[in-house]
Amino acid sequence: MNMSRFRPGATSLRSGLRLVVATLSAVGCAPVPNPRNVAEYRANPALRARDLARCANDPGTLRTTSDCANARTAERLESLGQLRSLAPLSVPPPAPAARVPKE
Repeated sequence: MNMSRFRPGATSLRSGLRLVVATLSAVGCAPVPNPRNVAEYRANPALRARDLARCANDPGTLRTTSDCANARTAERLESLGQLRSLAPLSVPPPAPAARVPKE
């Protein structure tokens, strides 16, 4: 009995399986984009604004990515720094009450 023969259709199944394994291994080897750090976002306000807008446009998908988290942290740190450098607020004195003539 010859054991080297497979059932009919098994060769096409094996070929399809080879194709799936080859595709998955190629996708797994794709380069991962290098995320930016907080210092880069703090130094470049235009880049920070662009990525914050992109993250706000698709929060369901991008909320947990490192780029969005780093851009939000940089924005929080920079906005706190800007508020601390502002001059104290001054409250204007109240306006004098209008006098109503007596009859």
